[in-house]
Amino acid sequence: MPLYAYQGTDAKGKPVQGLVAAVSKTVAHQKIKERQIFPTSITEDGGSKGSQAGDDDLAYTILQLAALLKSGIPMDEALGSLSVSAENPKLRQALARVQVRLREGESLSSSLTEDPIFPPMLVRMVSAGEEAGQPGEILERYANFLQEEIEHRRALQSALAYPVVLVCASILLLIALVTFLTPVIEEMYASTGNELPALTQMTVDLGQFFRRYGLWSALGIVLLGFGAYRSIPRLLLDRWKLDLPLLGRMIRAGLLSRWSRTLALLQSSGVPLVRSLQMSREVVDNEAMDRELKGVELAVERGDGLGNSLARVQLIPPLLQQFLRTGEKTGNLEEMLLSAANFYERELLRRRQAMLRWLEPGLILFMGLIVGFVVISALLPLSQLSAQL
Repeated sequence: MPLYAYQGTDAKGKPVQGLVAAVSKTVAHQKIKERQIFPTSITEDGGSKGSQAGDDDLAYTILQLAALLKSGIPMDEALGSLSVSAENPKLRQALARVQVRLREGESLSSSLTEDPIFPPMLVRMVSAGEEAGQPGEILERYANFLQEEIEHRRALQSALAYPVVLVCASILLLIALVTFLTPVIEEMYASTGNELPALTQMTVDLGQFFRRYGLWSALGIVLLGFGAYRSIPRLLLDRWKLDLPLLGRMIRAGLLSRWSRTLALLQSSGVPLVRSLQMSREVVDNEAMDRELKGVELAVERGDGLGNSLARVQLIPPLLQQFLRTGEKTGNLEEMLLSAANFYERELLRRRQAMLRWLEPGLILFMGLIVGFVVISALLPLSQLSAQL
């Protein structure tokens, strides 16, 4: 049912504003009049325009709502309190809309569904929680999951960003060294009139090239790389990411950890397995793995076991398959999924530490070789001049 925002005055002439749910503007006007409010303007509320709130704000607000519900405060009062106190303005407005729909007799899950600011996973879990009579517990579980998901996502991003920053900084340092040192070398040996050694001449030519065409070359490389990146199909690009040396295994561990933890949360909330598989694919930001997991979802829908279905997926390691087979046999699928998620989180941390252990000395050695190359190229003409004297 659409919502209408109104402004007007009450019986005492005091300005008021609010929301009302109605099938049309005329019905909305009648409902407002029944509240002894004289409307001056009535406009249809456009909602949150399809945008979602930040995960941090959403997790904190949902955690507050769960705490209020578990302490015995009615849903209407809890939503009213948060619609005033929530820090995020989008969430304040969204919670106010949910409160209005609840007063019209809609369920919490259907009220959340009509506002795109709330993720589909939250809506489906709340629906399962309403069926079990535990909406507060489900909301708390989702908020805790969201906070853990934020931490794991940031850990993966930092693990991937650090080596990239180090490599880029090393390349920029190399270019700066060659660009600004070669004029000094030219000036030092210009008065001797001797021909520069091949190694020194190569360094000087490289520095001249960077000074003349460095900016345009960098711009061309960036544009060429961006064009190549956009022209490569997303499926092929995501498959390459998983096959990268060092980084590929880290990316795979991060994706499997998020997928396992999400599936465990949905299963513990009472969401059916097929629907859980559909929703857990939404956290897998890799089209190659998403396509493989979609095949698993279809196989489970046909009646195959989850472990056997995963066994036909090349991107899923045998260890995860064994975790799920054990969970299906013992009836502890949720527990096995959480164990798998914890294992791959530790695997991500272990590989990140191992990569940094080798990357830092490798980059130091690389920069040492470059600096040594420049120093030798600068000293070679001096050795030739000493030999002539």
